[in-house]
Amino acid sequence: MIYRTPGYCKDFRCIADKCRDSCCKGWEIDIDADTARYYDSIGGEFGKRLKENIRDGCFVLTEDERCPFLNKQGLCDIYTELGEDKLCRICSDHPRYFEWFKGLKEGGTGLCCEAAAELILSCPFSLLETDIPDEEAAGDYDEELFELILSARNDILDIIGSEDISLAEALCRSLDIAAEVQESIDIPFPDNGSGACNALSCIFGCFEELEPIDEDWLPYIKSCAGSLGSMPAHNTDNDIYLRRIAQYLIFRYLLKSVYDGEILGYAKFAAVSIIVIARLFRYSAVNSGCTFEDCAEAAKNYSKETEYCEENMEKLLVLFEEEPFFSISALKELLTEELS
Repeated sequence: MIYRTPGYCKDFRCIADKCRDSCCKGWEIDIDADTARYYDSIGGEFGKRLKENIRDGCFVLTEDERCPFLNKQGLCDIYTELGEDKLCRICSDHPRYFEWFKGLKEGGTGLCCEAAAELILSCPFSLLETDIPDEEAAGDYDEELFELILSARNDILDIIGSEDISLAEALCRSLDIAAEVQESIDIPFPDNGSGACNALSCIFGCFEELEPIDEDWLPYIKSCAGSLGSMPAHNTDNDIYLRRIAQYLIFRYLLKSVYDGEILGYAKFAAVSIIVIARLFRYSAVNSGCTFEDCAEAAKNYSKETEYCEENMEKLLVLFEEEPFFSISALKELLTEELS
């Protein structure tokens, strides 16, 4: 079996207690069955502590939504007491993600982690392949469609990565490529432009309605939305970061559309994400100057609030089909306006 990952994944390291936004806070942490059985077998005082802090297959978070095993130094007591190999699967894997196909496994590191975000923004996008033992995790899909989507993804990744093509044009071409594949499996769909309202304001209005993960996100996104008309111009020096974010999103999501048919939906998610994140960069510039660290922080927060909430992703994919300001023509117009 081939295992394919972005090249930067080999350099990922958890920064543990140095992390300002720990994945051990604010998240429900499920424990896989094998690890749960192992924890249940542990005796002594630590075994008692494990049993007292696990309920219904999850760790019982503290009042301030911390994992009960995250100590005051920002380290994991399970890690230090039992060893790294005794972490539950989600703690061991995060922020890594995986997708399985026939004879192929793909993976990467998720943008929602600050260490991963800095890697994604700072490293040129490339893919590495290694041979691994077969893993039986792939579902059923149309193999001809898989090859079609894979070819389209390769084209999109190349276009976005080419600095001979402007970022706006690259994302516009990406939408066209995805639409062509989508039409090969669906009845052709009408492309109704915006017209009804300012597309950018409408898009930010949609993001204000999503389920917030972090309590600071909603005030932040509302403040950003309220400042759309008074931000500095787009800084093209940040385009390299935006290209790498777009490549991350296309690599992570487009191929999985062989299972759910959301080819155009995931391409729109990449385009919309770049529009919004570019505005978050501009909003940051108003307040602090928008350093590389600011860009990585903004991208990380956006990722956490969108792709790391299943409910929000499902809602966005529906909105991409229904709302005229998410049409291909409206997004193309907005990309050209926002990224020049």
